Amino acid sequence: MDSKTILKKLDRIDDLPTLPLIALEVNKMLQDYDTSISKLAQTIEKDQAMVPRILKLVNSAFFGFRSKIGSISHAVILLGFNTVRNAVVSISIIDTFSKNKEALEGFDIAEFWKHSLAVAVISRYLAEKTRLQSPEDFFTGGLLHDIGKIILFQYFQDLFKKVWISAKENKLSFYDAEKKEIPITHARIGGYLAKRWQLPESISDVIQYHHAFSKNANSLNLLMAVHVADIIANSFMPGQKNKLDFSLIYPDALSLMKPQLETVSNWFPEISKEIESACQFFDIGEGE
Repeated sequence: MDSKTILKKLDRIDDLPTLPLIALEVNKMLQDYDTSISKLAQTIEKDQAMVPRILKLVNSAFFGFRSKIGSISHAVILLGFNTVRNAVVSISIIDTFSKNKEALEGFDIAEFWKHSLAVAVISRYLAEKTRLQSPEDFFTGGLLHDIGKIILFQYFQDLFKKVWISAKENKLSFYDAEKKEIPITHARIGGYLAKRWQLPESISDVIQYHHAFSKNANSLNLLMAVHVADIIANSFMPGQKNKLDFSLIYPDALSLMKPQLETVSNWFPEISKEIESACQFFDIGEGE
């Protein structure tokens, strides 16, 4: 199979996860500049399972508000449309893709989401420190950057196993093993899926180009932050070498985030606590 054949097969998969209706509706509403706070809140409130999850998130340590936020309308006023949208999408996607508990010789869903949440939290931190645009967009981009791996794992298991075994035997990264063994990468598949989900182009570009950096990406700042956060997570999460290989970092990103990269050993222990909190919030942990 070539890459086009794989993407066509993806289009024909009947049980391919879609975003829940609430996430699709919120996405569509935010493309309309006339959408009001009350209309957005009413749409979210129709999903009674989503409401307490959103309120729990916005009242968590992620945002650090001193007074409790008791309604979706209040959350939208304080956080903004994009942040609430990102919260809906993040919760929806983790819920959708955490149902498969199957493992493959060391690959399991819990570890996948731990890494994804680490990249999300680190991306958000980098956005705050470098004063880039909305940190919550960075959280979502980081969270979804590897979503194509789950699609490979669930729907193209022969290809996934081929890559997984090659990566272990040849001591390659998953991405390098993909380039060696199969005609498509998880980044390309994930970017394609994000477009099908009608996610913002900036998010689909981050997913598609977080390894093969592209200056044509919709948001270069977002892409650079997720690219760097992925490398940091791969270097500093438990069991890793705790040392950055600066040669892996795209030069423009290295220049933009040099102060943070040079001091990562100092700030990462504190960020690791936020990563643990994120895993607890999304119920990612032992026994998942």
